[in-house]
Amino acid sequence: MSQADLAVDSGQALLVLGDTGRAHHLISEGERLLPESRGKPRGVFLAYRAASYLDLKEPEPAAATATATQSLLLARRTGAPRCVRLTEDLLPRFQPYARAQGVAELLRLTAA
Repeated sequence: MSQADLAVDSGQALLVLGDTGRAHHLISEGERLLPESRGKPRGVFLAYRAASYLDLKEPEPAAATATATQSLLLARRTGAPRCVRLTEDLLPRFQPYARAQGVAELLRLTAA
């Protein structure tokens, strides 16, 4: 297991425990440590971060280019069906926030 994977897995555990601040820090650290050649895991990490923002009822950062939108684009580009599914599974959770910044763009992107 790489340092990037360990950081993200630790962040996921902290999310479950409700320590969102440290969790986001570790997930971001994992993304930073991940080599560019590992695009599929990067997409999964971004989907995890988007889900955590939705858990906090913060749709703007969840839909931002650095999270759900980027995760979906990366998954489509790298042919990562698991990541596409992770991101698409979040879409119903975005529906109540259709007017929030970035959400309409994400919903349009997924409809394409």
